[in-house]
Amino acid sequence: MFGCPSIIVCRPEICRRVLTNDEHFTLGYPESTNLLGGRISLHSVSNEEHKRLRRLIASPINGHEALTMYIQHTEDIVIDSFDEWASMKQPFEFYTEIKKATFKIMTHIFMGSVNDSTLWTTHNLYADYRKGLMSMAINIPGFAFHKALKARKKMVKVLQSILDKKREMTESKHQGTKDMMDLLSEAEDEDGRKLEDEDIVDLILLFLSAGFDSSAVSILWAIIHLTENPEALRKAKEEQEEIIKRRPSNQIGLKLKEIKQMEYLAKVWSFSVFQFFVIALFQL
Repeated sequence: MFGCPSIIVCRPEICRRVLTNDEHFTLGYPESTNLLGGRISLHSVSNEEHKRLRRLIASPINGHEALTMYIQHTEDIVIDSFDEWASMKQPFEFYTEIKKATFKIMTHIFMGSVNDSTLWTTHNLYADYRKGLMSMAINIPGFAFHKALKARKKMVKVLQSILDKKREMTESKHQGTKDMMDLLSEAEDEDGRKLEDEDIVDLILLFLSAGFDSSAVSILWAIIHLTENPEALRKAKEEQEEIIKRRPSNQIGLKLKEIKQMEYLAKVWSFSVFQFFVIALFQL
């Protein structure tokens, strides 16, 4: 597998021994993933540096302030996408449209508002980039890894230009709503060290790789699961209707506290993630 000798084990006791023995068995990814991940890929850095990076990025990703910042725009994109799909006169491939909507959401979370040209340029480059992540590291024209390397170089230039513009806006005190790039630029470790531009660009690419496909596939299968199970769909709808009923009349849009009340929908989502998430492991 991936051009290297591999051993696949299935017995629980052997799996447990491998997964709990960090001294002799370390986590790893194919060479292509490490090379495309950049200088500080979380897949290839040392354990100490990995822990430092996790501490630095935990707040921008998981903090309440960060999550609250993303809700309104995410809701707007979803509503706009629903309206667009409803207006289509011909059948369309739902997975393709879900991926477009998901990419719009993630782009806004990571980079803020960008023009359509930058959005779809990044989208097309990322499509080539992701195909090489789990491929054999053959840097010859015609192979997925070669095409992914070229896409990565172009994406780095796009992301660096966005980062430069953000820094100029901050210096001129014209900064708008903060996004992931802004939060990563401000993050400091316990020694006061900040992330360099190259680190931030690599992390944005890593976040896209980690979240884009898994989110789109999980959304797709959650909808399929609900469509094929009327009772589950009924419970999910009733929960949403109850949340709306309790909403103050002057409230506009979804709030974080309402998302935390979606207990049944969270179970639907967890089921979709664990039952149906599949990643293509081998491509040339």
